[in-house]
Amino acid sequence: MEALDWDSDQYKLFSTTNIENRVNADKLFLSFLIEVEKSQLDLRKVFTIKEIMMFIPRGTAGINKYATYGFSFMSMLSTQKNRDYFIFDNPGVRDEFTASCQSRLRDNYYWKKHYLGQRVRINSKYLTNLE
Repeated sequence: MEALDWDSDQYKLFSTTNIENRVNADKLFLSFLIEVEKSQLDLRKVFTIKEIMMFIPRGTAGINKYATYGFSFMSMLSTQKNRDYFIFDNPGVRDEFTASCQSRLRDNYYWKKHYLGQRVRINSKYLTNLE
């Protein structure tokens, strides 16, 4: 697996400067941004959670374990550890993900079972000036 370059000057549409953490959830988010840029999609578009999952399937960023991937993906969508990567059409869903991440009895695939159609946008604070 190739290491993620957090400070690459090759990224034209997004910035990593506001990404505070460097753990699995954050690696998935960076991988998602890279894949969307490579695909030449508009980073301001609305994505479903299913679309995000298709861009960063299990194995992305070296996250191969089923449970680890599920939790990391849900954590990426939550506000755990001050994350705010996505703006949800229904903000209550993000709160559910956060509560689930903080529960010892969590279902790491709660997001996949219930919210694949949930619509989100990338928080503009992670995008560069796209005018």
